[in-house]
Amino acid sequence: YGFSNYVGWHIAKASEIAKARGYTRPVTLQPQYNLLVRDIELEIVAACQDAGMGLLPWSPLGGGWLTGKYKRDEMPIGATRLGENPNRGGESYAPRNALERTWAIIGVVEKIAKAHGVSMAQVALGWTAAQPAITSVILGARTPEQLADNLGAMKLKLSDDDMARLNEVSAPQPFDYPYGKGGINQRHRKIEGGR
Repeated sequence: YGFSNYVGWHIAKASEIAKARGYTRPVTLQPQYNLLVRDIELEIVAACQDAGMGLLPWSPLGGGWLTGKYKRDEMPIGATRLGENPNRGGESYAPRNALERTWAIIGVVEKIAKAHGVSMAQVALGWTAAQPAITSVILGARTPEQLADNLGAMKLKLSDDDMARLNEVSAPQPFDYPYGKGGINQRHRKIEGGR
């Protein structure tokens, strides 16, 4: 069994309760994770690894953004997730469109896809599948053609340079505390007190 959308303390607590009571421990977590949304790397990935859980991310294509189908400053229309509802959830068009980071990430994904002769979706899925603790990804293809394209990511081998470029452009941007440099420096304190 597993969970969806748990944070680090939920994962640790659930795993330890199962251990203490002699229950089978959870084996997976389904979080949102993709090149646009990497914040789980700040704590959730480590919590899952510590608990021996794999990650099965949902929205590995960022609600369609990482496929290249949405264009800057062009409101989506038609039979797409955002064409039907531009204000839908975390992938809502206006807030993501306004972020320069969104377009920088999409630009790098597009360049790497062209260099490999593959779709942008395959690059985004290939990156996600190569991350620590990822056991698989949840695909949300609407058509057989999209599914076939998505499955083509299994054959793609991104180079170290490709991975470095994708990691750099999409790196999480936490505030200083608790996940930025100031917070990280605090983690090296002795548990029994003092500095």
